[in-house]
Amino acid sequence: MSSPGSTASAVVPLLTDFNPHTTAFRDDPYPEYRRIRELGGPARWEYLDAYLVASHADATAVLADPSIRVQPPAEVAEMLAAVIPPDLMAMQRTLLFRDPPDHTRLRSLTRRAFAPGALDVVLREAATTAARILDRAAADGHFELVEDFAFPVSLQVIGDLLGVPREDLPALRDWGQAMSPAADFPPSPAAVEQAMEAYLRFDEYFARLAGRRRRQPGHDLFSDLVRAQQAGTLSIAELHANATLVFISGHETLVAFMASAVLTLLRNPAQLDLLRNHPELAPGAVEEVLRYESPLQLATAGGGRWTTTDVEIAGRVIPAGERVLTLVAAANRDPAVYPEPDRFDITRRGYRHLALGHGLHYCLGAALAKLQGELVLEHFARWPFDVAMTQPPRWIPLFMQRRLIDLPLTVTPR
Repeated sequence: MSSPGSTASAVVPLLTDFNPHTTAFRDDPYPEYRRIRELGGPARWEYLDAYLVASHADATAVLADPSIRVQPPAEVAEMLAAVIPPDLMAMQRTLLFRDPPDHTRLRSLTRRAFAPGALDVVLREAATTAARILDRAAADGHFELVEDFAFPVSLQVIGDLLGVPREDLPALRDWGQAMSPAADFPPSPAAVEQAMEAYLRFDEYFARLAGRRRRQPGHDLFSDLVRAQQAGTLSIAELHANATLVFISGHETLVAFMASAVLTLLRNPAQLDLLRNHPELAPGAVEEVLRYESPLQLATAGGGRWTTTDVEIAGRVIPAGERVLTLVAAANRDPAVYPEPDRFDITRRGYRHLALGHGLHYCLGAALAKLQGELVLEHFARWPFDVAMTQPPRWIPLFMQRRLIDLPLTVTPR
C-alpha cells in the first residue's frame, strides 16, 4: 500500500551478488529466488539500482497499487528517449507500457478478440494442426518439441486471431525473436540495435497489411484495430506497435509454456501418469505449470514499474521515483501461499499464482493461454506414445523469460 510520510524504518537490504545471467541461474533460478524472498521484504539490487519484491504478498501489493506505474518518471523517460532509437520507442505506445487512461483505451480495443467464445474457431484449427504434428512425430519416432510443435501451433493461433496470413508467419516469427532480448534486464547495445531493425520490418509489414484491411476488412483483431484507427481512437503508430506486441506476446508465452509443461511432466512421471489417467485434470495442470515454471519471470518486461510516491511494503519504504521489479516466479514458489512450493502437483486447488500478472495489467491473453494450454496437455495425455528426452534441458539466456531453447524427444508406442 502507498503511505507517504510513513514512519517505517526497516532497513532495505542491498543485494550486491545477485546475477541472473549465469548458466547456473538459468538452469535453476529458484534457490536464488528463495534467498531474496527470505530477506523478508523489498531489497535493492545494486547492479540495476532497482528494488526487488519476491514474496507473494509483496508482489501482489505492488501489482495492485495504482500509484506504482509502468510509465517511468519524466526524467527517466527523457533519458530513455536519448539512448533508445526513436523507431523502437514506438513500442512505448503499447498497452504494456501505458497507464490509464491510455491503457484503458488500448485494452478496450483488443479485449473482445480475446474473449473465450471468440477463441473457439482458432483453437479448433490449432487442435487439428497439433494432431497432425503428433501423427508425424509418431511415424518418425522423434521430434523436437519447441521447433516442430510449440512454435507452429502457437504461431498459427495468434496469426489466425490477429489476421496475419499464415504464409507470413515465419518472417514475423524471426522479427519477434530478434526483438525479445531488448526487453531483458539490462539489454545489450547489440540487442537494442537488432530490435530496432526488427521493429522497422514489423512497422512496414503492418502498414501494408493495414492498407489491405482498409480495402477489405476481415473478422480478426487487426481489422478491428484498423477500424479503430479510422475512427480516430487509435493512432497509426499505436496500431502498428500494438499489433507487434500482440503478435510477439501472443505466441512467445505459449511456446515457453508448452516446452516447460512437457519437460516438467517428464521430470514428474507420477504426475504424467495421473494426467494420462485423468485428462480432465488438464485445466489444473495448466495452472500448476504456470505457477511452477512461470514463462515470464518478472513484471513488467522492458522496464519494471515505477513508484510515484513513497510506498511502504513489509515495513520497508521504497522512495518515490524508484524502479520496482516484481519477481513473479519467486512469488509463485512462496511457501506462505503454496504448501511444498517446489513440488509439482496438478491437483492443487485455490490458485492465486501471478504468472499472468495481477491488477490492471493482468495478461490480456490469459484466456487464450489457458485454453491453448489445456488443448496441448489433453492431446499429450491422450496420445498413445511415450516420449523421452535425448539431451539435458537448455534455457534461453534471458532473465525476463524462462523458455527452453529446444527439447528433442524420442517417441515410442505406449
